[in-house]
Amino acid sequence: MALLTTLLLVLSLHGADETGKQLWLDVNPRWYSKGDLKVTGVFGVRQSLNKKEWTRYVVKPSVAYSLSHGFDVGAGLGINYTDSIDVDNITIPDRFAVIPFQGLNYIYLLTKKWKFNAYLRLEEKFDYDTIDWESRNSLRVRLRLRAIYEFAAYQTERYFRTTLSWEGFKTATGDDGFITDKSRITIGLERSFTHNQKGRVELTWQRQSLGLVSGDSFDDYSDIYLRVRYYPSWGDVIKNRFWHSD
Repeated sequence: MALLTTLLLVLSLHGADETGKQLWLDVNPRWYSKGDLKVTGVFGVRQSLNKKEWTRYVVKPSVAYSLSHGFDVGAGLGINYTDSIDVDNITIPDRFAVIPFQGLNYIYLLTKKWKFNAYLRLEEKFDYDTIDWESRNSLRVRLRLRAIYEFAAYQTERYFRTTLSWEGFKTATGDDGFITDKSRITIGLERSFTHNQKGRVELTWQRQSLGLVSGDSFDDYSDIYLRVRYYPSWGDVIKNRFWHSD
């Protein structure tokens, strides 16, 4: 509860107008086979909080296969629809994006309580303007490094996890709008529930480098967002070798 209060306070007080503030709400279902297969999904809504300039709806099914203990390979398809709000009588087109992706995920048990997670992902993005349906196409590389600490809840069969991660994004080729690269730092708290369910609250600070040149340097833009996630699961979760890649 104290962490959630702190996250909300930081989100509300991080003061400059040039800093974007967002709220992300996600449901992340996942199904584990008795073998080495995992099917997951993301159903989410992202809301700009500054002036409610836009709302984004996200659907992202994916599948992963465990190659060995702690190491898996996966692929999926992201579909985003961004509902933009007109500003000062200027029409801002909605955008529809299709994002196939492939990734390699690895988790290493440092101790009984500490884990290290590395996730490398390649994304192809086809981003359409819904007025004339012209597209911006790009290829982007993502790398996330995460430390996880797990400790028992009051009930011995339950747990808490705290996470700290860094993630970098780089547009390799193509047109991704004004964004050339960005990075994120995220802290989170995860809690397991009954019937293979869990929830997680995250606070992320994100900095984006924009292709708008001011003098000899690029302008940057920061976002801070609160993300609330719910994970219902089915299948052989305990014996399965996967660690979630989202």
